[in-house]
Amino acid sequence: MRITIVGGGPGGLVAALAARRRGMDVEILEQASAVRAVGSGIVLWTNALRMLATLGLDGAVRDAGAVIHEGRMERADGTLLKRIDFRPVQERYGQPSVAIHRGVLSTLLEAALPADAVRLSARVEATGDGQLVCGGEVVEGDVVVGADGIHSEVRRAVVGTVAPRYAGYTAWRGISAVSPLPPGVSVERWGRGRRFGIVPIGAGRTYWFGTEGGPPRGADPDDDQDQLLARFAEFGPDVADLVRATARVDILRNDIVDLPPLVLWHRDRFVLLGDAAHAMTPNLGQGACQAVEDAVCLAAALERHPADRDAAFFAYTRERTDRARLLQRLSDRFGNVGQWSNPVLATIRDAAFRLVPSALVQRNLEALYAVEVPLH
Repeated sequence: MRITIVGGGPGGLVAALAARRRGMDVEILEQASAVRAVGSGIVLWTNALRMLATLGLDGAVRDAGAVIHEGRMERADGTLLKRIDFRPVQERYGQPSVAIHRGVLSTLLEAALPADAVRLSARVEATGDGQLVCGGEVVEGDVVVGADGIHSEVRRAVVGTVAPRYAGYTAWRGISAVSPLPPGVSVERWGRGRRFGIVPIGAGRTYWFGTEGGPPRGADPDDDQDQLLARFAEFGPDVADLVRATARVDILRNDIVDLPPLVLWHRDRFVLLGDAAHAMTPNLGQGACQAVEDAVCLAAALERHPADRDAAFFAYTRERTDRARLLQRLSDRFGNVGQWSNPVLATIRDAAFRLVPSALVQRNLEALYAVEVPLH
């Protein structure tokens, strides 16, 4: 079986590795001139590490990133709302959660593939008749996997044009050589209409993000370091240190968007995974994790049904659709609550979060990580 994967992000790279491990012929078409990840940091939670373990990559990821064993939810001023211990569920499933630089992850995954598995500067476009072309030629492959993100061309060939939905807030993200937290601890602070997250990613570096509600398609002047510092001034001096230690050119600004649930994830020989199928807001940190799950599960379904592509696609979507939609909804709700700007509602929210029993938090983590891992 010949598999063509459109998109060289983490989902596409893991899909290639999983398919090759099952004896399939794989090629990745990546439109950029080099495999690189757009973004800053990423957390591969226990569910994603469990999938990567089937490819023998869990150890390399742990070594390249930082294991996260505790999360802290705080008010903007640093007052603790909830301490979340990830260790019980990590011990249950035998894998930690790892925060890592996106570029480091991409390099690690690409290095596990043969050099000729990735064709660079290969831009794929959907045609009006529902086909895909690259360099003027029809994209070949018994299976064509759309791992090309929220603006997927493969999705256009499957279901036509689907517009992303703006979540109502914008995010700024960066990587800093400042380490304000103890090893293994991540923090998210909630203010009124704003949030700020701090995540160590190894090698003395910290991934940070800040969010603010507002209209879409905003813009900052090129020299807005002071403006960004003012925007998040209430979050404390450690936040200011992180922003100051990040070069302006390395600070990313993106409107937060997701996709409405799709009716179909596949048509003919085309099938979608990751953001192309179910882009979600980043509030649960599950976007890339779900792409990794999709990639391994799709390869396993193709292996189970080597002579029946449609049966493989239906098995894959039966396994993945409900979980992806659930996480889309939960992530959207969590982000909306975190962005509340009304002072009364924000006070109630913070008080309620402090009262959530730790046992309930652990049950929710259990549900999040309890994905069925294909055996191979």
